[in-house]
This record gives sequence, structure tokens and C-alpha cells, in this order.
Amino acid sequence: MNEQIKTEIEAMKKWCMDNYCNGADTMVECWGDEDYANLFVFEGKAKTNAQAWARLKSIVSVYQDRQADARNSAF
Repeated sequence: MNEQIKTEIEAMKKWCMDNYCNGADTMVECWGDEDYANLFVFEGKAKTNAQAWARLKSIVSVYQDRQADARNSAF
């Protein structure tokens, strides 16, 4: 893993910590560096930093929606 990706992964981890209560708790608690690194490759093709960030935020939004549904259906 190159230094640029390592730097992006650290930024992603920080973003996830900052958005812990907004769906990123799963990433904080369950993901390792390899999981973040997988965001930079899809179907064997390298992705840009922007594409990797978009994938991360898309995944987080799914968790956020599921958590909101769980909260709303509890009542």
C-alpha cells in the first residue's frame, strides 16, 4: 500500500470518528486498514481518491438509513 493511500485511510478513519453517530460507527468499530484500502479498488481496477471517498460515504449512508429505521420502528 503506497503512502498516499495510507494518508487517505487515516483521513477516512478520522472522518468516520467524526461521523460516528451518523452511520460510521460500523467502520470505526469493525473495519481495519484493509477494509479501507478495498475502497480504492473495485473489480480489480484502481479508483481515484474521490471515488474511494464516494464509496465510503455511500456505505455510511446505508448504515445511517438502517439505524434511523431501527430507531423509528422501535416506537
